[in-house]
Amino acid sequence: MSDVNIFFLEKDLHPGAKMSPGLSFSRTLSGAAFIPRAQADAIPFASDKLPEILHRLNVLPDSELAKEVKKTLRVYELAAFMGEHKYCATSLESMVDFVKTELETDDVRAMATTVHGNKKQAAQNEEFTVAPSGVRRAPGTKVVACHLQAYPHTVYYCHLTMGTKAFLVTLIGRDGTTVEAVAGCHYDPSSWKPLFFKAVGVKRGTPVCHFLPQDHLIWTPAP
Repeated sequence: MSDVNIFFLEKDLHPGAKMSPGLSFSRTLSGAAFIPRAQADAIPFASDKLPEILHRLNVLPDSELAKEVKKTLRVYELAAFMGEHKYCATSLESMVDFVKTELETDDVRAMATTVHGNKKQAAQNEEFTVAPSGVRRAPGTKVVACHLQAYPHTVYYCHLTMGTKAFLVTLIGRDGTTVEAVAGCHYDPSSWKPLFFKAVGVKRGTPVCHFLPQDHLIWTPAP
């Protein structure tokens, strides 16, 4: 997540708080869809199999999409941070299985940021205020976040990180647009890049929260 405007501090998570004036909730990707698990499992998912992957998915080797595929594979192959359990879900079934395993329950639910009203305006720089209805804490002591990746079919980078809380926050834009925004607060972000801490004016390692773009998911135990 490279948009620094989505980052904030937990102390600012209260009714009436004004978020960054550059905050936006655009969709990250469009057009892709999940494919059946059997089909997804039959296609390699590794950098050393890139030519075969591009051929099987009908992607031209010199295209921009091929570059995105290569980048997504590299993200998957990076070493996990300390305390992080990571997984690239190439099908809906594999994502749900990973979530159930990590949350240690079969009774789970997914939350995603949803825009009600002027979706175009919400995708641009806007000033949002936390609504009087306030902030709702998601249940459970563990959460799994799944981030949509650039790929010919839907692929999510999912990870369980320790010391994370999830919230559902109602935001109101200046034009009346309402956003039910999913947020995560991380209490051990010591491995994050310095620019994220600079964005909210705190020292490295300070607990930091962020909103999730549309299409990204946070999974929690069902209430």
